[in-house]
Amino acid sequence: MESRFKSTSGKLALFAVMTAVTVVANLIMVPMPQPLAQYDASPILIYALGVLMDPLLAGATVATAMGIGVGYKMVTLGFPPVFVVRAMLVRGLEAILISVLVRWRKGEVPRTVSRWETAAMAIGGVWEMIGFLALDWVLFGPGLAMIDLATLVDLIFIPVAVAVVIAVRTRLGIKRLT
Repeated sequence: MESRFKSTSGKLALFAVMTAVTVVANLIMVPMPQPLAQYDASPILIYALGVLMDPLLAGATVATAMGIGVGYKMVTLGFPPVFVVRAMLVRGLEAILISVLVRWRKGEVPRTVSRWETAAMAIGGVWEMIGFLALDWVLFGPGLAMIDLATLVDLIFIPVAVAVVIAVRTRLGIKRLT
């Protein structure tokens, strides 16, 4: 079955709904020891949307969701304002990277999740760590930037993202959302 979200209005609706869901995932936080602050569930949606959406829509959705979610954390939890732009840039590019990598390999899109799609999610997780490390190295210096090595723990969300992709593909009877 072909995607139901090919029209402009369908893409806009998908963008709005997936942005809202990703913001909620971003606000589901588990406290971590200092200086790590909190850990959120948004990588699940970043990985899944990277596989299911085209690069531009995936990047725009994730970047917008990070702007809203991290902006809310800035206001309520006192996160530095630079964290908003940092999260939008790094995680938006992560979704684009995953989407481009998934579409780079030609062939039949599976009903489940291929090894290549899983590898693209892992590459995206490594990019997130490198992106945060590089930006924080410039902004805060090497000492504080080394904390970003802990973002590799986001890779534990890959199995959950795989389950989400499989559920979307089987329930909606489509291989990609866009």
